[in-house]
Amino acid sequence: MSQKARAKILSVNVSEVKEVPYRGGTVTTGIFKVPLDGPVIVRKLNIDGDDQADRRVHGGYDMAVYAYPFEHYSFWRKELGRKEFPLGQFGENLTIQGLSEEEVRVGDIFRTGDLKLQVTQPRIPCYKLALRMQAGDDFPGRFQQSGRMGFYFRVLEEGQVRSGDQIELLQTDQDSVTIAEFIRTYLYDSHDSERLERLLRSRDLGDAWRKYLEDVLGRVRPVVTSEGWQGYRPFVVGRKVKESESIASFHLQPKDGQELPPFLPGQYLTLKLRVESQSKPVTRTYSISSSPNRPGAYRITVKRLGPPPDSSQAPAGIGSSHLHDSVDVGDQLSVKAPRGKFFLDSKTNSPIVLLSAGVGLTPLVSMLAAVAEEESARPVWFVHGARNRQEHALREEVQELAAGHANIRLHFAYSRPAPEDLEGGDFDSKGRISVELLKDILSPAAYDFYLCGPTPFMQQLYRDLESWGVPPARIHYEFFGPGTDLSGGRRSREPEQAGADWEVSFARSEMSVRWNSEFGNVLEFAEANGLRPDFSCRAGICHSCMVPLIRGEVAYVCDPIDLPDPGHVLICCAKPKTDVVIDV
Repeated sequence: MSQKARAKILSVNVSEVKEVPYRGGTVTTGIFKVPLDGPVIVRKLNIDGDDQADRRVHGGYDMAVYAYPFEHYSFWRKELGRKEFPLGQFGENLTIQGLSEEEVRVGDIFRTGDLKLQVTQPRIPCYKLALRMQAGDDFPGRFQQSGRMGFYFRVLEEGQVRSGDQIELLQTDQDSVTIAEFIRTYLYDSHDSERLERLLRSRDLGDAWRKYLEDVLGRVRPVVTSEGWQGYRPFVVGRKVKESESIASFHLQPKDGQELPPFLPGQYLTLKLRVESQSKPVTRTYSISSSPNRPGAYRITVKRLGPPPDSSQAPAGIGSSHLHDSVDVGDQLSVKAPRGKFFLDSKTNSPIVLLSAGVGLTPLVSMLAAVAEEESARPVWFVHGARNRQEHALREEVQELAAGHANIRLHFAYSRPAPEDLEGGDFDSKGRISVELLKDILSPAAYDFYLCGPTPFMQQLYRDLESWGVPPARIHYEFFGPGTDLSGGRRSREPEQAGADWEVSFARSEMSVRWNSEFGNVLEFAEANGLRPDFSCRAGICHSCMVPLIRGEVAYVCDPIDLPDPGHVLICCAKPKTDVVIDV
């Protein structure tokens, strides 16, 4: 409380409403605050002499007075390359010193001058802040990402206030969130039902925010059914197992202790990760490597990804490095229900070949477990490629699954066996998996092939299997990343309407642009027009780019693994079919 004890008001700022130019028109705003000399009366709904153009974002009972910490001024001077800012620059009524978002809590009550004020909520900026700052249309977004957003006061007792008045803390409630925690939850953890519930438990939270948070919580609170659950669900890491030099497994158990719904062998989980170095949560997808017949926990097996081979200066894999370095037993992760269309067809007993390389074996191990544990008689070849035994994950588990099952055959190919690796013992052949190898080991049959591994491995195998005469309908594959169509674009797609002249409107950015058919999807088009929507996989897998579709229709240029939520669109793989309005 030492900072709060020294807190004071540096400036009281007000403004008249005025019209200012904006994109060929004018807007009405009261954001151009200027300091006042002498005392000023603060009333229940606002400050005398201060006009408010839009009381949805500033003014009224819960947002009567906006305060901004003076300590943030130096950050923005450096960030924007400015020498100085006048007090009131950020549209605040009170420029304060000695109070920060990290220590002020929702519901805190302060005395300053004759006033009694109560903290209600953080300030969420609108585009008018960009007008005031003259720092580009993206400034409101930068303002939010910085976390330096200030906060609103509710006026409990009216009175006079002036610059220099001390600010005294009268009451606080440790069960209420700090403004900083409020901001972080709003920006990064709005999918986390526990964090939303913590916000809602805060003392004297404003009515509008309470309704908003309750609505969001109603959408994201996990509802577990036999087919999964909606939104993200908290899981705890029950075990972390090192499988090889670069691969580790994470056994994930539901925090609520409820029974897990079944999944199909080959499906994946979507995780939302809080990575310290990243300003936003990181969404990643990982195949389930455990048996579908053991629903007490889900297991994912993750390889630590280094920089791309052609760019040693590029960063290593963000999600995999975080899991390997920062996630341990007892840690909590946010997880979506199993999903995915790459899974073993258990309705047939046709022979199958499970082909994998590196960590690509993870969904195929789940498939193998399903066959072995169900005592299925269908013939199975499990063919896996690794560099050597040191990098061969889940080797013993695969051997145990095959043991005692005459219908399951294994073949391990090592591309760079170590001197101590024995051919005929540790591995079966030297080199990479190829169709020539398959021709040698497979007896004639109408096999279904399941592929998972690095991109070059899958592309080459797909082409060679087709050349061998395998029908494309019998080649199934899993690949997380752009370019998921290994058929080279031969899959049928809905043809684009000739001469289409659609208008794409980005509602939140207040921008409308005529569609250019040279772009592959709406995400690329948005980026070309200076916008920065969220994305991760760029292939319709992770749903990071999912946004509300306000009006219009789209066509998907590549099939998403799962369709978006009703009323939403995955902009990374969609093109407009009509004029569209999206919430970007």
